[in-house]
Amino acid sequence: MILPQSVYSTSDSFGSLFTMQIADDPVLTGFCRDTEGWGPVSEDYDFTPCFSEGSSVSLVSLFMIVLGSLQISKLLHVKPIPTPKNWHYWTKLVLVALNAVTTLAYARMMVDVYDDALQDIRVYALVLNFFAFVVAAVLHHLEQERARYANGVLLFFWLFTVLSDSIRLVGYVNREAHLANPGFITTFGFSFILSIITFVLEAFVPKARSGYEALVDEMDESPLDQANIFSRLTFEWMTPMMKLGYETYLTDEDLPGLAKGDKTNDCRVQFEKYWNNSKVSPKPSMVRSLMRAFGTTYLAGMGFKILTDILAFSQPQLLRRLILFINSYTDSDFPEPFTAGVIIAVSMFLVSLLQTAFQHQHFQRTMTVGMQVKSALVSSIYRKAVVLSGEAKSEKSTGDIVNLMSVDAQRLQDITQNGMVLWSGPFQIIICLYSLYSLLGSSMWAGVFVMIIMIPTNGIIARKMKALQKIQMKTKDERTRVTTEILTNIKSVKLYGWEKPLMAKLTKVRNHELDNMKITGVLAAITSFLWATAPFLVSCSTFGLYVFISDIPLSTDIVFPALSLFNLLTFPLAMLPQAITNMIEASVAANRLQNFFLSSELQDDAVVRKDATTEIGEESVIIANGTFLWDNTGKNPAAVKNATFVAKKGELACIVGRVGSGKSGFLQAILGDLYKEKGSVVVHGRVAYAAQAPWIMNATVKDNIIFGSKFQADFYEKTIKACALVEDFLALPDGDETIVGEKGISLSGGQKARLSLARAVYARADVYVLDDPLSAVDQHVGRHLIDHVLGPDGLLATKTRILATNAIPVLSQASNITMIRNGEIIEQGAFADVMAAQSEIYKLIKEFGKKAATPEEEGSDSNTGSETAVEDSSSSVDEELAAKKGNGERRSSTSTLRRASTASIRRPRVIDEEANKRSRQTKEHLEQGSVKSSVYKEYAKAANMWGVVFFMVLLVAAQGSSVLGNVWLEHWAEVNTEAGDNPRVAMYLGVYLFFGVLFAALTVCYTLVLFILCTIRAARILHNRMAESVIRSPMSFFDTTPIGRIINRFTTDVYRIDEVLTRVFSMFFNNTIRVAFTLIVISSTTPAFIILILPLTLLYLYYQRFYLYTSRELKRLDSVSRSPIYAHFQESLSGLSTIRAFRQIGRFTNVNETHCDYNLRAYFPSISANRWLSVRLEFIGSVIIFASAGLSILSVSSGRVRAGLVGLAMSYALQITQSLSWIVRMTVEVEVNTVSVERALEYSRLPSEAAMIVKDHRPPKAWPSHGEVVFDHYSTRYREGLDLVLKDINLSIKPREKVGIVGRTGAGKSSLTLSLFRLIEPVEGHIDIDAVDTSLIGLSDLRHRLAIIPQDSQAFEGTIRDNLDPSLESTDAQLWEVLELSHLKEHVSRMPGGLDARVAEAGSNLSVGQRQLMSLARALLTPSKILVLDEATAAVDVETDKLLQETIRKEFKDRTILTIAHRLNTIIDSDKIIVLSAGKVAEFDSPHKLLEDKNSLFYSLCKQGGLIADDGSLPVAAHPLIDIEQKDE
Repeated sequence: MILPQSVYSTSDSFGSLFTMQIADDPVLTGFCRDTEGWGPVSEDYDFTPCFSEGSSVSLVSLFMIVLGSLQISKLLHVKPIPTPKNWHYWTKLVLVALNAVTTLAYARMMVDVYDDALQDIRVYALVLNFFAFVVAAVLHHLEQERARYANGVLLFFWLFTVLSDSIRLVGYVNREAHLANPGFITTFGFSFILSIITFVLEAFVPKARSGYEALVDEMDESPLDQANIFSRLTFEWMTPMMKLGYETYLTDEDLPGLAKGDKTNDCRVQFEKYWNNSKVSPKPSMVRSLMRAFGTTYLAGMGFKILTDILAFSQPQLLRRLILFINSYTDSDFPEPFTAGVIIAVSMFLVSLLQTAFQHQHFQRTMTVGMQVKSALVSSIYRKAVVLSGEAKSEKSTGDIVNLMSVDAQRLQDITQNGMVLWSGPFQIIICLYSLYSLLGSSMWAGVFVMIIMIPTNGIIARKMKALQKIQMKTKDERTRVTTEILTNIKSVKLYGWEKPLMAKLTKVRNHELDNMKITGVLAAITSFLWATAPFLVSCSTFGLYVFISDIPLSTDIVFPALSLFNLLTFPLAMLPQAITNMIEASVAANRLQNFFLSSELQDDAVVRKDATTEIGEESVIIANGTFLWDNTGKNPAAVKNATFVAKKGELACIVGRVGSGKSGFLQAILGDLYKEKGSVVVHGRVAYAAQAPWIMNATVKDNIIFGSKFQADFYEKTIKACALVEDFLALPDGDETIVGEKGISLSGGQKARLSLARAVYARADVYVLDDPLSAVDQHVGRHLIDHVLGPDGLLATKTRILATNAIPVLSQASNITMIRNGEIIEQGAFADVMAAQSEIYKLIKEFGKKAATPEEEGSDSNTGSETAVEDSSSSVDEELAAKKGNGERRSSTSTLRRASTASIRRPRVIDEEANKRSRQTKEHLEQGSVKSSVYKEYAKAANMWGVVFFMVLLVAAQGSSVLGNVWLEHWAEVNTEAGDNPRVAMYLGVYLFFGVLFAALTVCYTLVLFILCTIRAARILHNRMAESVIRSPMSFFDTTPIGRIINRFTTDVYRIDEVLTRVFSMFFNNTIRVAFTLIVISSTTPAFIILILPLTLLYLYYQRFYLYTSRELKRLDSVSRSPIYAHFQESLSGLSTIRAFRQIGRFTNVNETHCDYNLRAYFPSISANRWLSVRLEFIGSVIIFASAGLSILSVSSGRVRAGLVGLAMSYALQITQSLSWIVRMTVEVEVNTVSVERALEYSRLPSEAAMIVKDHRPPKAWPSHGEVVFDHYSTRYREGLDLVLKDINLSIKPREKVGIVGRTGAGKSSLTLSLFRLIEPVEGHIDIDAVDTSLIGLSDLRHRLAIIPQDSQAFEGTIRDNLDPSLESTDAQLWEVLELSHLKEHVSRMPGGLDARVAEAGSNLSVGQRQLMSLARALLTPSKILVLDEATAAVDVETDKLLQETIRKEFKDRTILTIAHRLNTIIDSDKIIVLSAGKVAEFDSPHKLLEDKNSLFYSLCKQGGLIADDGSLPVAAHPLIDIEQKDE
């Protein structure tokens, strides 16, 4: 279309559309052929044509052409996935094509109507725009099959196109171009509508999904991986979860998967890649490795932070422009155009929006990095812990390592989030000072001087806090260690009645920790005072110097921009000390972690592992001249010295020796757990191991046996039969699906030993290392295990078996016997050889091996077959060996059991689903909904109610004084503006300074009140209540609650109560009061703003409700999902030898990482929910800024608004975006951290055992004076819902009677002793001791008057003295005497320090036997007439056992003794025997009477145990007893 020249020759015609003025003297600047120039803003505050139609369109087009081309190149390398091309795809392509055609048409019209069009930027802009549409069309096509979500470049292109077209439209309307040439406007309008529709389709309408995407969605995938750029900027991808959380309580099933790169394994691999390189360098740096691993994302976060800070400091400049605009109406005859005010208000709004977008991208990245750092560290800590050497393990207790995981890793996570302030703070201060200089000139140096003075002052405080922090971390470690120890040994604590001394020990450590917190609180208050006064001192000194050196009045357009800058200065000044503190904490944590990661590990070459042997008789384990140390420091004597040993395939090698001689150490050398000083160890094939103290996982019985291997029903059945577990499974509540509890707490000692052995058998390894599995089982069960597992006809006949044992009967089955004394092999040889040589081993067997059956003489399934004496069995062994030789020296082991294959890892659940199992563990209690008001009341009471009220009053007063100071400043500026000078400077400055000092003084007061009067008091009360409640809980609580779960309450929850709650409450109340004052100030300035408060409040509450419901549950899931990490970690640490021996480290680390991932799946949405909320609330804040500015501009014409009041209102409005977001976030933080109070209160109200002392029923001081024990119709169960373990027991035990208690495993033997100590309470009946009903007296009176040597020997970290007498009531002479009687004196006297020698965690520097002897020493210290021996000598060798039996008979001769024993010869001389069967008393009589009855259960047990001769005669050991009884008759 050709238009006549006159159409555009005047400004009234079409020329006004393009405003291409061709007047006589047009201003032509390059390609801009318009009088208004390039702009962007004209004198009338409108966008110039060259900017709106040229520059902006060109920039948008170039953006698409450049970045779009890069995206096309990238997508061409992506494999296309067939995706249906539906209406959405075709509509977009058609719209883009129409837009391209319209643009070309538009450009052609311009060229046709204007001769100089080729010299104008606007024509070239349209040409570029056409090519941009072509690139966009190609990108639209490619993204259909090569991208899962809308391309970011396309989204921004269409957004920028719509914005650019909007600017053009405003220009056309202002110049009334639609009147001059409707055709051109129609064309433009059509293009504009096409762009809007395309943008909507691309941004808000999802494209067709491929079949692959539908499949992926069913898997655990993060919604973040599917989110487009707008969804990421606005966190819209979180909206579905926010809605779900609002509609229903979230469970772990609702949690999304983790994004790429966020999984624990990915993070650990990334970290270890750099750490492995760093740790071999001269100066290893863990922090540098973390930076290199995760620094890229962190740098992106830094970039967003820089943009955020720059935008924040542009707001005061816009505020100054706004005040000048208002002043032009009140103080000038030439007011600025109204559009100028609109542009200022819109600019403030847009700056606020951009600031929000950038800030939360910064937050999201730093928090993601924090999450990645913590997960990498937690996984690496686990992996390091399982390979620590003995030396490193002795230096780091379980509690220490748990603290590294729970506290130190958390501190490094915190520093990634807060550490940005360390560089951002100074950067903000520099921008602020520059802005102040441009505003106030050289007077701003007064403020700089004040800040410079503050820095060294804070440096001194920071150094003190760092030193204090190191002490505090050690104290925390110690508290965790003491707590863990008490909980781990809770059964012994209760049996000994040691609750009070151990609670006192814990309280002492806790008080030391709280004293440190008090000093920290005072230092924090001093820091708060300094930083609270800083902004006031800075503004005072700056304004004071300004009025003295400047002739220009301190007017409103200077004061309020300066005040806004000072407000912005408050944040870096306030956060810097906090960041410095965090940095100090993080540096301490980083050093601790680095030292841990650099700790020595087990020797890689301690054991040479080779392929399994294939022929019977081949050497499978070879030790050549090996010396092994407990650690490589050389401080401790060698564990094994100069050992040479060979074990062959198909043979049983037995290791014997006294307690503490080094049997277990010898086995650990074979496993590679000891430090090899010299020699060599070669092991052929895979190893299976059964520890002396059986390690049982908190899982089902079946899971414990299978232990990560695939389930094979036939071999599983063989295993449980061979290990005599069939009857046990029938007795267990859920059979082999019974959950056994932590450390197998619900199983008897014998069941645990056989379960551990079954695990080894099921593994079908090549070499079996067995550490005395027979010690904890009854003799007849031991016989069964020898025949069916260990012996030549057992399941392991073709395997290499190395057995450390105190059981003599098994030695007759051994191919080789090795005796160890003081870590040295003193004798070894075949059974026949040592019997012929009549050596040390021969003497041992001769004296203690009364009977030992051979498989030929006793049918493997018979319980009554004949047996021969050991001394006569050597011939039969010789015959057996001859038979083997007759079959060939070496036979192929084709019958070897096929090796077990590893099962795939099952995904653990955050919340256990065992609801239908009677043996289930209690789920961790998970509250739902809001934290109850009663919890807040309880916390307030604990914190001191009056202290809380006083804190609130001081806080309101402090904020009020700050507002009054600013109101006074506004008044002063108005006076100066009216006077045109600075009158009465001293008065105005003095009053302003007074308000500042008052604010700072009140700040320090409320900080001290909150910290010292409230927080520490609450922390002490809540911790002590919880600790006392847990320690006083019945054993049923510990049977059903993993120790890790309890430890989580004493670490994570106590940390929150101690340190986090204070900060959170303070921030919440601070921000709430600040927002209230802000709204009051804005409303008083512009009353019309009150109309907006209601809708904005409703919107605010709408978002808040969504957030509160969802975030609360996410935080709770985060808290609950953290417990399994610690529980699994602690469990793993206690079973390291077993895990390493079975080569299951990989599987256990994978389980740990899976637990971590589950925790992250709750944690990541919870931090993203914060961002979701903040973006929306800060949008409301931006609306408030826009409304405040807009209403001020609208009101200016009426003359009712003063510039000072607008400045005051806007300076507050600019702060409100942050405060609004902080309030809601702190609301949730308050709730979430109060959940820790809720959890502490829950454990403070646990059902308790009976009272420790019942004043009305205190027994006499000398009770029990005789030792008579009567069970009267006594029945009991372990806990509600389980079957009775003792049923209608009626017994009368006379004073000083020695009573043996026997019965098969699970018959109720240990339950009888637990009943006596009331660890389980009666369901019916009662127990009387010396005619006193024990159920009526206090537990302390009962347990302190009874003595016990328990089945599980436990030692506590501390000294020998602490272990014997924690109440410190005995003299040194008494302690040495009991050590001598318990045969420990020699060993203790060799330990450095004697009675004050250190006992390591869990007594790990003592053997199991020595720990058992320690229990005997404790019993000797207890002046009781009743002694209970619960398999007291199960873990000691037969020689020591003999000595101990003599000690017991001599020292306890005037006491009533109840003895549970597996070795029947130890109780055969008792006065009476109780035979239990299925929880009932089957027999109760003297041994000789029971043995006379050949149908009695006791007779059959003795027969199976080898205590009855072939002719049926009574055992030799019983004859003296019978003679005595006959004489009595």
